[in-house]
Amino acid sequence: MNEQSKTDEKVAKALEPLSDILLVLDKVKNRIEAVKGIDPEGKLQTGEPKQKNLLDFMRIDKSDIFSNFFSNFWRKLNDPTGYKFFKIADVDLEAVAKKLQAALDNPTPEGNKLLDALEVKHDDKQKKQDMETKQEFSQGNGKEDTKPNYRYNADDIDWNTAHKFGLNRDLLEKNGQLDKLLKGYKSDTIFKIEGNFEGLALKGDARLSLRQVDNKIVILTHGIRHKAPLESPFYGHRFTREDKENLMNTGNMGRMVELKNSQGISVKSLISLDKYTKEPVSYPVEWIKINDKFGGVKLNKEQKQDLMEGKAVLVEGMVNTKTGELFNQMLQFSADDRKIVFAGGKEGLNNEQQLTRVIPPIFRDRQLSEKEQDLLKEGKAIYLEDLVNKDQNRLYSGYAFYNEEKGKVDFSFQKPNLENQLEQVLGNGDKKQQQALVQKEASKQAAGNSATKNAPERKTPSRRPKLH
Repeated sequence: MNEQSKTDEKVAKALEPLSDILLVLDKVKNRIEAVKGIDPEGKLQTGEPKQKNLLDFMRIDKSDIFSNFFSNFWRKLNDPTGYKFFKIADVDLEAVAKKLQAALDNPTPEGNKLLDALEVKHDDKQKKQDMETKQEFSQGNGKEDTKPNYRYNADDIDWNTAHKFGLNRDLLEKNGQLDKLLKGYKSDTIFKIEGNFEGLALKGDARLSLRQVDNKIVILTHGIRHKAPLESPFYGHRFTREDKENLMNTGNMGRMVELKNSQGISVKSLISLDKYTKEPVSYPVEWIKINDKFGGVKLNKEQKQDLMEGKAVLVEGMVNTKTGELFNQMLQFSADDRKIVFAGGKEGLNNEQQLTRVIPPIFRDRQLSEKEQDLLKEGKAIYLEDLVNKDQNRLYSGYAFYNEEKGKVDFSFQKPNLENQLEQVLGNGDKKQQQALVQKEASKQAAGNSATKNAPERKTPSRRPKLH
């Protein structure tokens, strides 16, 4: 190797983490090449996608906004519809180019999936996806206001009194809490309150809310308590022993009760504890709206009625809209959050429910075969090759397995040790039931796992691809 080649290699290595390369498919030639640039006449300049030619290719700085770059690139190109473009990490140039060419020469469902995953779309598809997955999982009532719905006007707030406690409009606007208060919600930030009001010195931490008092909008403070005040009546309701246990364990009382409002009228309500202040809060049942679907699962009449009454309901086969994974979870309406929330975590499920493994048909954009899904249901690991990372510019391989602790399919670059998962998850359950379940799982494991048995032994890479 001559000195110039050595220098070129050093420069190429120095550039590796900073940029991507554009590959192009000429639809007429049906060949994958790397993009060098565009000449003054708008013609595409390309070269053979080899590592030795790396310095000749056009680079995309990862710090730039790619959509802006590609839109400008597209406009300069004559007849852009005759090409398909793919963005990849420069360190994977040759390997990925070969895989793409092989997918073109010998079309397969997996090859088509790879081509589609790495292709750069000009229609700003990513922006649409980002908007669709802005929330990993919708936990509200399923309705999103198209315009803000405010209960109060900021100009009507008694700011003079608020100022005595160290609060002002600018402070609330800067930390994003004023908007929540004007919509009728409590602040989700704790404020330090310190001041003197009508001869009383006040100091402490509190959440804030707004209330109309004598034609004025005043800021209420909800102080942080060390203990929930459950021994005293709450709007006429006396908490039973079971009520107290539910509130302290889950934050929700779990049943509907009638409360007396300030006019002495009975109102059917649910009660929860404020998760910050530990004060009881209520929400009228007539205000609750339960959608027909939650997490992609159609709720039956009994489930909807139970949720309306404050009970915890097990819903199976819900879909995480960001990852596509399926999962089971107890749901309950929270008077504090004013929406449906996850209730009780895994401890809210019994041992049999914990071991119901829901396997999604697609994992990280890879279609899983029935055999692969069955192996995952049995608690085994499967080896997956050529997964595409979130930036859609790099391939990686590794093991998929059902993580009992997280309750979903997980990923590891190294073959996971699954032997002790059941014992860890069932740590507080019935011992006889644990032993039976563990023995059942052990007998399944003894049958062997052809998917992992035949997986290639790979060295741990010195630098793993960045995953999201």
